[in-house]
Amino acid sequence: MQLGYFSFPVHPKNKSLSRCFEEDKNAILLIDKLGFKEAFLGEHLTDEHERISSSLLFISSLIHKTKNINLGTGTLNLPHHNPAQLASDIAMIDHISAGRLIVGIGPGSLVSDMEAFNTIKKNRNEMFLESINHMIKIWKLKPPYNLKGKYWNINTIKTFDKKLSIGTFMNTYQKPHPEIVCTSLSRNTKSIEALSKKGWNLLSSNFLQEESLKYHSKGIQKKFNGMKKNWRVARKIFINENKRVTEDYVFSTKSPYFKTLVQIMNKLEKYGKIDVIKKNPEDKKENINPHKILKDLVIAGGANEVAEKILKLRENIGNFNTITYVGIDWKNPQLAKNSLYLMSKKVIKILNKHTKS
Repeated sequence: MQLGYFSFPVHPKNKSLSRCFEEDKNAILLIDKLGFKEAFLGEHLTDEHERISSSLLFISSLIHKTKNINLGTGTLNLPHHNPAQLASDIAMIDHISAGRLIVGIGPGSLVSDMEAFNTIKKNRNEMFLESINHMIKIWKLKPPYNLKGKYWNINTIKTFDKKLSIGTFMNTYQKPHPEIVCTSLSRNTKSIEALSKKGWNLLSSNFLQEESLKYHSKGIQKKFNGMKKNWRVARKIFINENKRVTEDYVFSTKSPYFKTLVQIMNKLEKYGKIDVIKKNPEDKKENINPHKILKDLVIAGGANEVAEKILKLRENIGNFNTITYVGIDWKNPQLAKNSLYLMSKKVIKILNKHTKS
């Protein structure tokens, strides 16, 4: 089994931005040294708790400070970008990193970002597909280009000149292009199957309950007859051998895990998406308890206990290839770093004794 990392990242509003960015950088530098295979970084423009506005820009600042870890966008909200510019930026960073880039994509989920880009009333799924299809063609086709769509037309027909070397987009370092990964909150097996048919891999959100993850497994298995592709499952994780420390740092109302969950739940509830986090979609609003949900969604305990819980999850939902550790604000840097250390040095070894990948 492979070990990955995902960071929104979420921080308290009262923490300075420079301190937040420094913490996010240090987390990636640490897990690179610890041997994590990959790290995904989120992006939003209008969320005071999630201040990385461009995952590609942040990744570019990490390339020469890291040695082995693959760096992924988590995710590029495609309706908010021009696909010609984005395809070029991805290609450039893929070359700078010598092929360590993973392209995480999505249609966008933050309503205030949608309003800022005037996409609230637009078909963002349609825009998402058109954008990635344009980008793949830019990476694969030879110039001149003549890409037509409902939302973007990209062409260099009139200006292409081979002798002058103009009218040509940059190809990616990885061929035919970097790995494409989609994050998903969907319980729809057909939508997961559709993504798999395109050859894109799946990162299942850490907000999904175990029952919802089974739908992802079915969608992948239906296409690939097993976990032949790299299915990533994200989970909030905390490892400490002291039960009292774990209870306080993860499950108390003052914990960074609890505060992050409540903040996300408030957003989901306001915009009518709270069902995605329910254990049972039929549960009424008054039955949704954040403490209970936190217990369901966080894997916490000593190294052996955490490993057992991950193996049990894999047994219940299907053979995912990568466990993706979700980064939480370092309220206590020592505890946060120690948890990452134990994950990389103890838990993953136990997991690999019981799995083939």
